[in-house]
Amino acid sequence: MTKYILAGGYVHKAADGGKAFCEELVKGIKRNPIKILDCVFARTRDCWEETLESDNFLLSKFIKNFQLDLALPEKFLEQIKESDVIFLKGGETEMLIEALKKDLGWQKELTGKVLAGTSAGAEMMAEYYCDFIKPKAVKGFGLLPIKFVSHWQSSDYQDIDWDKALKKLKDHGEDLEIIKLKEGEFKVIEK
Repeated sequence: MTKYILAGGYVHKAADGGKAFCEELVKGIKRNPIKILDCVFARTRDCWEETLESDNFLLSKFIKNFQLDLALPEKFLEQIKESDVIFLKGGETEMLIEALKKDLGWQKELTGKVLAGTSAGAEMMAEYYCDFIKPKAVKGFGLLPIKFVSHWQSSDYQDIDWDKALKKLKDHGEDLEIIKLKEGEFKVIEK
């Protein structure tokens, strides 16, 4: 069984500052230190270390005894095998999907682990996700049989017609559960 955690966007924007999300990442994991793999493939390479530092700062507020490692494309499969939690950060969903397609063996290593994603990281897990800027439905990686909307009704995207975007997603492809999450919200799916 794999625990999937989908977050709608910036977890630090939750009322608790991201505490519940961070605690859920490591809930039930006995290893000390807990190994968390920070995957920032949805962003350009020049900001990976900065994102790692930012994530380490957030996680260390709420979690003790963890080791945060930066995912590297050339070592990704090896790193997943050694990790308890794989944390897929947001950014450009298509960039993330393309990076993850390069070696599909990583999917077989998820059993017994946590795969968490924020924004683009959650979108890629879905069968379809909503590109709410365009708006249109887009094929995700398909790890979960759902349709997903991140940043639902976020004040950061005031020009978005959310109802139109949701309708496009609903009408696209097969009839699947639609999960729409606001900034700071998350949902856990075990499968």
